[in-house]
Amino acid sequence: MSADGTDTAVSAARRLRHDLRTPLTIVTGFAEILAADRPVSDEDRRDYAQRIVAAAEEIRELIDAAKLAGE
Repeated sequence: MSADGTDTAVSAARRLRHDLRTPLTIVTGFAEILAADRPVSDEDRRDYAQRIVAAAEEIRELIDAAKLAGE
């Protein structure tokens, strides 16, 4: 692999890592709130769960896109 190919792969990996961190932080943060031993209203619980699902979907899409780019 040429230096340009290596640079491109490293750049893509860095970009993917960065892009995955935001939705992963969302999942972690809301999951920690739900797991904590403090009261959360049903409305907030549903909202947090929906945000977790949306962030997980974003992660899945990023992984699928990275897989396609690698093929």
